[in-house]
Amino acid sequence: MDYKTRKKYYNLCRPYEALEPDDPRNIDIDTYSEEKGNPVRGVNWADRLVEEISLSDRPVFKLFTGLPGSGKSTELKRMAARLSRTDEGNLFPVYINAEDVIDLKNPIDVVDIVSAAVYSAEKELSRRRGGDPEKALEEGFLGRLWTWVRKTDVAFEKAEFSIPSAGKLVMEMKTRPNFRQLVRNTIAAHLTRFLKEAYEELELIKADAKAAFDVDGMVIVFDSLEKLRGISTNWHQVLESAEQIFGGGAPYVRLPVNVLYTVPAALTTRIMDVDFMPMIKVCDKEKNPYGPGIETARELIRRRIPDDVLTELFGDNVEDRVERLICWSGGYPREIIQILQNVIAQKTHPIPEGTLQHIKADIANQYRMIVTADAFDWLASVAKTKFLTIENDDHRRAADLMLANHAILRYLNDDLWFELHPAVYGIPGVQKAIQELDGDGAEGACEPE
Repeated sequence: MDYKTRKKYYNLCRPYEALEPDDPRNIDIDTYSEEKGNPVRGVNWADRLVEEISLSDRPVFKLFTGLPGSGKSTELKRMAARLSRTDEGNLFPVYINAEDVIDLKNPIDVVDIVSAAVYSAEKELSRRRGGDPEKALEEGFLGRLWTWVRKTDVAFEKAEFSIPSAGKLVMEMKTRPNFRQLVRNTIAAHLTRFLKEAYEELELIKADAKAAFDVDGMVIVFDSLEKLRGISTNWHQVLESAEQIFGGGAPYVRLPVNVLYTVPAALTTRIMDVDFMPMIKVCDKEKNPYGPGIETARELIRRRIPDDVLTELFGDNVEDRVERLICWSGGYPREIIQILQNVIAQKTHPIPEGTLQHIKADIANQYRMIVTADAFDWLASVAKTKFLTIENDDHRRAADLMLANHAILRYLNDDLWFELHPAVYGIPGVQKAIQELDGDGAEGACEPE
């Protein structure tokens, strides 16, 4: 395969690129598999979310999660686009990428979330009107908030706590930890007032959107908060901060408009009422290949690499090799695309079997670094029962880590079930724990016939 062809398809297989719903590489997984008669993620997630929001005559509050690279952001953007249509909600959509407005490596606070929501809604309304978003922010809620905060705490008059403009308040909170903490502390003493004024501002923005665009309401999609993971030294503090905000009914971040927040997958073991978008079901619970899921994943590949090019990459037995690759991924879309990109990067095609195994081994080694010995017995229990049994804090911490790093994959058909990533089955300590649990072997990926 020549260099230009490899370069073209290498860049069409960027595993960390979130696709827009209208991108030709995008496959509407739920609709595609429904049309084939076999939903491979249990339900049509965009349909489900659209109906829950559009049919309600009161603001809807939703928590949603999914592994990064599972297609979650694409589904949420698809949902937002549909809700903007006159026949499916007629709402003014505000999409927020949390990475743009929140420091996701440190504990979060109600002030961060609510300020970012108002900031983004105000900015989007100004943009859609064709105005100057920065001017609107300066004259709006953030301008008033910054004036009030400075008057409340004289520390903000010091040079080190100044900001270029009120419209930059949210961004300064994201990038300056000391400044962020001072804002939080100042507002915490007046939280009721802050929330009241923020909610009132959202009501005004909603009213302005109704008048300007003849919509019936507003929906805020606060995406990428599932990436709130911190670093090794503050992992649990960051997760606990998210639990404090979104647990217990999340009273402070329920807004006077429809709002959907993504949350870390680990929170599903700590709080209720979180919708979790599962993997593509490529195998059943007995590890038998599941044809509809494999076909859906195969179409995901086809949208990026046409069949003739794929044959150049894998050789005459292309379908068998690709099917084995799909099964080994556990139905995790990002990992399928990652392996494809690594295959394209090789200089020898069709790719030798040894080279392909080396690519998979590199990925498997990443799982080995995540899975610690004290989790072996618990993982063996998950492998046997297909369920997350949480008996103590150690189990909960193991579940947090395994879910966040997709060492455990979640599936949904008529019921919910869990499975170890096939690479995790290959870890000797996990194999031994499974054998000791029931005397059976520890096989991982399903194998096509």
